[in-house]
Amino acid sequence: MSDDRSNQSAPLSLTQEQLWFLTRLDPASAFYNTTATWDLTGPLDLGALHTALARIMDRQHMLRTAVTELDGVPRQSVEDGVAVPLTVSDLTALPEDERAPAADRLVSEEVHAPFDLRTAPLFRVRLIRTAADEHVMVFVMHHIVADGWSLQVLVQEVADLYAAAVTGADLQLAPLPKQFADYAVQQRERLAGPRREKLVSYWSERLAGAPGVLELPTDRPRPAEASFRGDRHTFTVPQQTHLALTALGRSAGASPFMTCLAAFAVLLSRWSGQNDILLGTPVGNRDRAEWTSVVGYFADTLVMRTELADDPTFTQLLARVRRSSLDAFVHRDLPFRALVEALEPERAPHRNPLFQVMFILQNIPPRRRKVEFAGLTMALREDVRTTSIFDLRLDLFQSEHGLRGQLEYNTDLFDRTTVERLADRYLALLADACAAPDTAVSALSLGAPPPADDLGAGFNDDLEEA
Repeated sequence: MSDDRSNQSAPLSLTQEQLWFLTRLDPASAFYNTTATWDLTGPLDLGALHTALARIMDRQHMLRTAVTELDGVPRQSVEDGVAVPLTVSDLTALPEDERAPAADRLVSEEVHAPFDLRTAPLFRVRLIRTAADEHVMVFVMHHIVADGWSLQVLVQEVADLYAAAVTGADLQLAPLPKQFADYAVQQRERLAGPRREKLVSYWSERLAGAPGVLELPTDRPRPAEASFRGDRHTFTVPQQTHLALTALGRSAGASPFMTCLAAFAVLLSRWSGQNDILLGTPVGNRDRAEWTSVVGYFADTLVMRTELADDPTFTQLLARVRRSSLDAFVHRDLPFRALVEALEPERAPHRNPLFQVMFILQNIPPRRRKVEFAGLTMALREDVRTTSIFDLRLDLFQSEHGLRGQLEYNTDLFDRTTVERLADRYLALLADACAAPDTAVSALSLGAPPPADDLGAGFNDDLEEA
């Protein structure tokens, strides 16, 4: 598919195939939308924006791809003649004080609207005019055609090609040697032989005996039917703690990912009372230069196991997490779907297999909060989605300003106050682990008197008392 021909089909990658199956279970859901919303300030040339998007769609095959079935098997098909999915809404006729709320409603509608995987494009843009030189622009793509990195690619190409269209410059972006469909074919070929057997053998041994469910104490019983309603709580790691974490990791030869993961595993162990913790973490799978500028769903999920039964010191645990992380990343080529098929773990209703909590330390170039080009300033808005696929998800974002955290949680299970106090406990644990890394993890301070005996159901009450 790398020769720019269209009307071709290719198999889905194994990760895409898993997402296709999940989407079919609930086709009206927007859980798997990937979105970004920007405030635009400055004179906007609508024709130049349309031209830029058209050129990107011609260049990036996934932006005009549909998922069809052939004899019951899903395939991705690149289509010709796909119109640029740009919708423009003009709110300037409204009273000025009504425009922002109306724009917010349109943004929410856009990011929560589902896609029909059978119809290209699985990508759309909504432009909302709120004043002569003020707009809101929303990018929405189904996850089956794009990951978080792809949004970075899209934003940069929009900026470059828009600027060229405004000035009349003949900008030619570097040609893409391959498209995502090439990656999907290569992945299946790579996993068709003994490599797959070796990977399955490794993961079967690595996860042998691990619990399939992390029983976090919840504020309410788990509902019979999952709603996937969610919310987010953000927090900032104090600069002093961030510097201490960096120093501790450096002394142990551990990355910030490893150090923060180790602390999060301790927190979850203390909260749940379990001493064997499985967490999911995403991997980008763009380790070759030819994939860097390609829009596609390269990302997958690794299962990270942290064992704490022997009550190690934090230093010992960090060394353990370092070894297991490096080993896991060496064996990352087995897609999560293939891992679940091979292990056949016991399934609990409405719970993700193997893990129910995600940990992410952003290792992609951060979306710049502001992008300036051709007289326009684009400022990124916070994500407005109110869904949570997992019970809990911790995102940590590194920047020149420090370390920021975000806890996404399932509101069917947890109250905001519980999650806020959980974040406070995590910060306290990080600080104490840095101050006394040779302390047993069971004795690290959580910033409040520890629960007397019960670290299970009473832990939420103790969070309330902190």
